[in-house]
Amino acid sequence: MKKLLFLLVATISLISCEDTKTNTVALQAKVDNTLYISTEASADANPNGTVTILGLSRDESIKIHLSRLAEGNFNFQEGSRNYAIYTDMGGNMYTTNQDSEGVVTISELNETNKTLSGTFKFNAFLPGIDTVFVSKGVLYDVPYIGVNIDDPNNAGTFSAKVNGVLFTPVAVSSRSSDNAIITSASTDNAIMMISVPTDAEPGEYSLPRAGFTARYQGVNGLETTASGTVQILEHNVAAQTIKAAFSFVTDMSEITEGQFNVSY
Repeated sequence: MKKLLFLLVATISLISCEDTKTNTVALQAKVDNTLYISTEASADANPNGTVTILGLSRDESIKIHLSRLAEGNFNFQEGSRNYAIYTDMGGNMYTTNQDSEGVVTISELNETNKTLSGTFKFNAFLPGIDTVFVSKGVLYDVPYIGVNIDDPNNAGTFSAKVNGVLFTPVAVSSRSSDNAIITSASTDNAIMMISVPTDAEPGEYSLPRAGFTARYQGVNGLETTASGTVQILEHNVAAQTIKAAFSFVTDMSEITEGQFNVSY
């Protein structure tokens, strides 16, 4: 009865959005004014006791990280281990931070079937650029054991220094579009992005150059890239993996010792 009541409430909530879809397993929400519906959803209990919930569609994803696997409310606030990331079709990662408002409510943990159900809402930021509002989020019968799906926010390794300070991302994303491979890395208040052509071959390329882009967005917003280099070390098109090193200078920052090794 509890599960039927939850499904009824979730369906009524989504009807109010004017778009509906019923899934046996569901992770869906409104992102601004658009209904997002995952095609795959899973949750993984991590060794440190936290849990990561992930919903995927072809071009977008929602990732929710909670401090523990339990029923109850989980708020996004400074000092909390709870966070959420929305990744859009362009590979931009909107992350919650200490200024975010929102809550994830786990209303049911089914320990027999190893599934969780609940609701969520939050606002997330592309630092200095934009904010998205995720509302009317529904989790229904999301399995938290025995299902493994690729996490687009953990595409591989990414590191750099910004004005001599280590840039340590909480999420790394890499996607291939029609003509570019876009690799992004995000911290709580900054994002770094490197874009190269889909047919890029090993070699060193100077910036600015057609098809190659390096971008940094910090607390002061998007900075203008003046010059730099991107060195493709390895690119396996069949396996969809790429390894590169990079450095560039903006009007406010110097990015050095950049490197990534990702699957896209």
